[in-house]
Amino acid sequence: MRSFNMGRFGNSDDPWFSVGNVDVNTTAFVTGLGVLSGLLWLLQGRRFGVLEILALDPDRVLRGQLWRIVTWPVVNDIGLFTLLLFFVFFMLGSQLEAAMGRRLFTTYLVALVVIPAVFAILVHLATNARGGLFGLRQVELGVLVGFAVRLPNARFWPGIPAWIIAAVIVVLNLFGDIGQGNAIGVVSLLATVAVALVGLRSLGFAEDAHWVPKVPLPAGVTGTTPTPKDSKPSTSKRKRRGRGKLSVAPPPSAATPRRELSRLDEAEMDAILDQVSEHGMDSLSPQQRQRLEEHAKRLRQRDQ
Repeated sequence: MRSFNMGRFGNSDDPWFSVGNVDVNTTAFVTGLGVLSGLLWLLQGRRFGVLEILALDPDRVLRGQLWRIVTWPVVNDIGLFTLLLFFVFFMLGSQLEAAMGRRLFTTYLVALVVIPAVFAILVHLATNARGGLFGLRQVELGVLVGFAVRLPNARFWPGIPAWIIAAVIVVLNLFGDIGQGNAIGVVSLLATVAVALVGLRSLGFAEDAHWVPKVPLPAGVTGTTPTPKDSKPSTSKRKRRGRGKLSVAPPPSAATPRRELSRLDEAEMDAILDQVSEHGMDSLSPQQRQRLEEHAKRLRQRDQ
């Protein structure tokens, strides 16, 4: 019998849901949609058929078919290259999702889909260029670039660094679009690369890539929610127990109350400690560990 159990929103190591013994996270879900669309392409006689309503067509988007801005990666054919693309997307996406957590990784994918689509529509409006977007290939390229900026020295077969692989593929695709006079392809590809680099850096998962701009993001995007002005810091037994196990910092003295931290820092610390209390230190990403250490150091300095 199949089971369909929703995971708890926000836990980095939980799937969104399970089907039988298969856990479905964001990467698996997107890959599964791509495979299903490819099978439908085969059933329709190697034509997109009904799938065409999901592809990005700037003209039709401007006539009100707004769903195409987010559905275009679902439209895929099936062939050896596409299957390889699905495999690479699944492997690299799984790595990024494990580091970022499913919610942030989903936000990252949505940006890789929506922002290039918006730029494609703007190019169409400005130049009346024809063309559109479909398939997972460009999103997969964004995931590859994100993986490469996070782990530039990771080795691909036969020992080539990730950043070289990503750079070569981007340049080849760019030259291909330029050679075909595909203005929409050129602009959407550049937008994909920019989103991949700036997005991962701004979310805090490419701290060593100092050459990439880092832009401030809303708390709702990064997953930290500021504490309302009229609320007081929570002192539940679970949070106190989590702090005790971690020995993050000695209890704040009367001269240096905890409210000296910014409300955003306070909320972030509470969220991290909640996660440790429920799932242990191993559930923290490297970025979360670094922030926890920074908080602890700051609190120790204030108590001296």
